[in-house]
Amino acid sequence: MDTKIFESQVKKTGFVLENEVAQSLKANGWTVISNKYYVDDFEDSVREIDLIAYQVKKVQPFDLYTVLVISCKKSESNVWGLLARDANIKDPNTDWWPLHAWSNDKAIDFQLREPGIAKNFHERAAVAGVKEVVAQPQVEVFAFQEMDKKSGAPQNDKPIFSAITSLMKAQAYELGALPLRKKAPSVYQFNLISVVDTELIRLMFKDGEISGSVVPSEHYLARYIIKKKETFSRIRFIQSKEFRGALADYERLHKASAAWFESQYSAFYRDIVKDYRRIKVLAEDFKKEITWHINLYTKHQLEIDVNVKSFWFNWTEKENILKIEIDASEDIVEFINNHATIRQRTKAALESIYKYHGPFSFAVNDIPF
Repeated sequence: MDTKIFESQVKKTGFVLENEVAQSLKANGWTVISNKYYVDDFEDSVREIDLIAYQVKKVQPFDLYTVLVISCKKSESNVWGLLARDANIKDPNTDWWPLHAWSNDKAIDFQLREPGIAKNFHERAAVAGVKEVVAQPQVEVFAFQEMDKKSGAPQNDKPIFSAITSLMKAQAYELGALPLRKKAPSVYQFNLISVVDTELIRLMFKDGEISGSVVPSEHYLARYIIKKKETFSRIRFIQSKEFRGALADYERLHKASAAWFESQYSAFYRDIVKDYRRIKVLAEDFKKEITWHINLYTKHQLEIDVNVKSFWFNWTEKENILKIEIDASEDIVEFINNHATIRQRTKAALESIYKYHGPFSFAVNDIPF
């Protein structure tokens, strides 16, 4: 059988583009997963995302994964028209700097929930040399259409809409699956990319006029309801011929992310014993390390069932010492402060859990209620 016709016809599909993108990623040191399937939680159907690629780097106690979720589309007869207007960066109803990241490290998880953290991530990455990936969108893309290359006639938005929803739902699925799948200390940062084997045409609406221009890439801020929660995601449309060159910027992002997450990890532990909010994040870990030893030795040596369950940290500026307050009498507290094993265990727990290496003593909790 002559296979020439099959070789020719398969080039009309998007699989050639998908393979080219995958090979470019592998050649630049990315690990690639092709055609990953997941269950759409809204439609209860199986969906597919073309490519997931990642690079990993050891940072502090966790592994940092920079992840690219990629959709590949090809159109021989249509261009992708992106309808745009001036971007209002001050719009309070729009999140121009979405950051989709997940971590099972308690310090990083706390930092990721802090106000303004996503914008800080983008700003610091830009300072570190990341260019287009974190660039402020030049325009607001408010609609899109496939348009005939010869006549310019609008067709529909189905292929573009399909690429967008596939990317966002794949990201939502991965973020939801990580807590169950990943046990080793990890951080994941996601980026959504739509690689297009056709021209991208920006149609700019301004002052009652519409002007068109060919662009190599464009940022689209997608707003979507996933699991009854409004979500913003930045999706980057890239012409296929520009993709290989764009990879260098994503590699810069990976390096910048490593430095940024390391700084956030350090920031969490800096002066932590002076901040009740951060103390509370690790309180259960500290309790598990210390409670058993205090209860054991007080019962064994004093024959008193103290059963210490809670600790309150109180940093005293005047004495420059950490007071660990417990519900117990002064006699019990004195015994604990003078018990070598308890103090050794406490010192080790403070160092390993809170990264605190300074002086400490136990004290009576004097809160009246």
